[in-house]
Amino acid sequence: MTVMDQLDQRGLDIELASRLGLGSVRKGGGDALVIPFVRGGEIVRRKYRFLGEVPEGQQKYWQDKGGVRCAWNEDAVKDDALLDQPLIITEGELDALAAIQCGLLRTISVPDGAPPPGERTAEDLEGGTKYDWLKDIKPFLTKDRAPVIIIASDGDENGAALLHDLSVILGRFRCKFLTYPKAKNPGRRGRERLKDLNEVLEDYGAKGVVETVNRAQWIKVDGVHRMSDLPPLPAQVLYEPRPRQFGLFRENFKVRLGDFSVFTGTPGFGKTSFANDLFCGVAQDNALTIAWASFEQEPQRDHRRNLRAWYCSTAHWKLEADQIAAADRWINEHHVFLVPGEDDDASLEWLLDRMEAAVVRFAASIIIIDPWNELEHSRRPGETETEYTGRAIRALKRFAKAFRVHIAVIAHPTKSVKDADGKYKMPTLYDIAGSANWYNKADLGVIVHRENEDDTLIKVQKSRYHEVIGKPGEVRMQFGTEDRHFRETERAA
Repeated sequence: MTVMDQLDQRGLDIELASRLGLGSVRKGGGDALVIPFVRGGEIVRRKYRFLGEVPEGQQKYWQDKGGVRCAWNEDAVKDDALLDQPLIITEGELDALAAIQCGLLRTISVPDGAPPPGERTAEDLEGGTKYDWLKDIKPFLTKDRAPVIIIASDGDENGAALLHDLSVILGRFRCKFLTYPKAKNPGRRGRERLKDLNEVLEDYGAKGVVETVNRAQWIKVDGVHRMSDLPPLPAQVLYEPRPRQFGLFRENFKVRLGDFSVFTGTPGFGKTSFANDLFCGVAQDNALTIAWASFEQEPQRDHRRNLRAWYCSTAHWKLEADQIAAADRWINEHHVFLVPGEDDDASLEWLLDRMEAAVVRFAASIIIIDPWNELEHSRRPGETETEYTGRAIRALKRFAKAFRVHIAVIAHPTKSVKDADGKYKMPTLYDIAGSANWYNKADLGVIVHRENEDDTLIKVQKSRYHEVIGKPGEVRMQFGTEDRHFRETERAA
C-alpha cells in the first residue's frame, strides 16, 4: 500500500496533502511519508515517518541533518488574511492537515511532538530548548494577532504535558483545549475516546472536526485577575418562538443554548405535542437540528407521521407525494433520533453518550428527552431517588453548557389528582418524581394543562432569568389535531 493510500485510509485529502508538499520516499524496502517544513515559501527542513509497519532495522521517524526547526505550516501564522480565525496548534502534522482540510487554515503543528509528562515552571521552559521554535514566530503570537489559541494536543499523558507547557508559555488566559468525542469503535482503537483530530476526521468527518474545535474549552485559571485578563465568555445564543403563532408566549419562554428546560402535565394532555410544535418552529426558522430521545414513540412511524403533518400543516393522511417528499427531506436534514437497541438499557450514561454523538456528528442544537420516566434510572448503592434525580439533572445541565445546546426534558407527574368536579388538577413542577430538583435546577419550567376539549393552558412556572429568557406567565391555546400546531387565544389571568 502506498503512502498516499495510507493517508486516504485516515480520511485525509491526498490532493491537499500533495499541494502542501507531502510525498513519499523509499527506504529499507518500505515507503515513508515525507513531511516538508516551509518558511517564507521555501523548504527549510524535511521529516520522514513510516505510517504503517516499520521495515526491519529502520526507525519510525527521522529527518535531514541541518534543517531549521520550525512549526509545520508556520507561514499560516504570518498570514494577515487568516486573522479572523483562532490559532490552532496540534501535536502532529497529520492532525494539522486534518484541521486544514476542514477549513481551519490557521493551524500549525509543533515540530517534534509532545514532551514526556512532568510539571515544569515557566522558568524551566525558558531555560530549555524544546520550544525554541516559538521564538521565531513570537512577533506573530501577540495578543492582538492571537487572542484565542486552541491547543489540540493528543488525549494522553504526553499530550497533557504539551498542553501544560504551551499554555504556560503562551498565557493560560487565552488558551483553550479540546475534549475529543468517543470512538465509534472502541475495540479497534483500544480506548473509549479518540485522541486527536485525525481520528475525529476518520470517525465523524469534517463536521465532527469543526464541532470539536468549536466546543474547545478555556483552560481554567485559578486566582484573582483583572477584568482585562479574563477570557471572554461565549455569546448567548437566544431563539424566540414564532411571533405569529406564539406572540404572547414568547414573552414567557425563549430557547437559549446552554439552558435546561422541563415540561410536565397530566399524561395525554399535550405536553409532547406542545414541545414538538414549539421546538420544531424554532429549529425550522433558524436551520437548527433537533435530537429526539423519545422512548414512547417509534421514529419510523410516530415521529415521521407527526413531523410530516407539522411541516406541511396538513393531516398526514391528506398529504400528496410531493409534500411527503419535501417533509422527509427536512426530517432527514434537521432531525436525528436516539434509539436504544434491543439489548441496550437506556440509562443516563447511555443517553449522554448518544447525545454527544448527535452533537458532534450532526451538530444538534436542541435535545428533547421524552419522557424522563421511561429512562432506565440506575441508582448507585445507597442513593435515594431524590439524590439520583439531582445528580442526573446536574449531568444534563453540565452537558448543555459544555456543548452549547438546549436540553428539554418532558416528565410525567408522580400522580394525577382530580378535583370535586372530576376534572384533573393542574400539576406543578414539584409533582414530578424526584422532588423539588426539577423546580430548583431548571432554567425554565413549563406546565401543559388541558382545561377542556378545546382549550389548553400553557404555564411557565419557573424562569431563572426573567429579563433574558422570559418571565412566568400563562397563555391559553388551542391545538390543531390535523396540522399539529398550537394557536394562542388569550393571555390567561
